[in-house]
Amino acid sequence: MAFAEADLQTVVGRRFPGGEYTVSPWRAWLLADTVLAEPPSLLDDGERTAHPLFAWMAATGAMGTTWDELFAWFGATAADGPVFGEHETTLHRPLRIGATYRVSGGIESAERKVGRRTGVFDVVGYAMDLHDGGTHVARCWNSIVFPRRDA
Repeated sequence: MAFAEADLQTVVGRRFPGGEYTVSPWRAWLLADTVLAEPPSLLDDGERTAHPLFAWMAATGAMGTTWDELFAWFGATAADGPVFGEHETTLHRPLRIGATYRVSGGIESAERKVGRRTGVFDVVGYAMDLHDGGTHVARCWNSIVFPRRDA
């Protein structure tokens, strides 16, 4: 069954269940090693911080839904070939190793487009925010492109 263009706007504003994510020391070390970065650094007060990429890992790790569930919101499955579109992370402060962050967010935009070679596709924008207590620590904005072969 096709996911109609009118259906797109019904999902805009839908919120992720959200959750919490703790930056564990071993993951912070592994991530730094994987991206060939220096090991976790020390702030002036002696607190260790994680690589900035950890904001996206924490956001997706605690959004409260699986990728398959998210795809289903748009009438799609992994077999339909959704692809990661754009990404932008805004860090308001470094992520601290050992800290637990509250993650919240949701669907912010959805637009149907037509490409000469690709045909019909939907571009869905979503964002996730990380908070440490009442402090906004980071925002990750992303898009997913859903091919619509049957539209």
